[in-house]
Amino acid sequence: MTEQGNGTRIASGGSGGGIGSRIRRVGQFIVEKPIATLQIVFFALVAVIVLQNLESTSIDVLFWTIAALPKLILIFLSMIVGAIIWELIRRLKG
Repeated sequence: MTEQGNGTRIASGGSGGGIGSRIRRVGQFIVEKPIATLQIVFFALVAVIVLQNLESTSIDVLFWTIAALPKLILIFLSMIVGAIIWELIRRLKG
């Protein structure tokens, strides 16, 4: 910003830049490093999922009750069991 003689200020086009230069830098980063951009987005989504699933819950399986496990652990365990079953079925067919 520079000050004119009558006391008004005008924006200077210096290299400090405002929001426009920041947007250009972000856009340039996305174009130059698309894999890194996808990794950042992926890890942000994982962080959101983790933070949303920290509360404890219980699960009843037949006559067993598993109590006070975070939802995140239950989701992770079900993914592992599903992957193991998928792999076993794939190996038995092929």
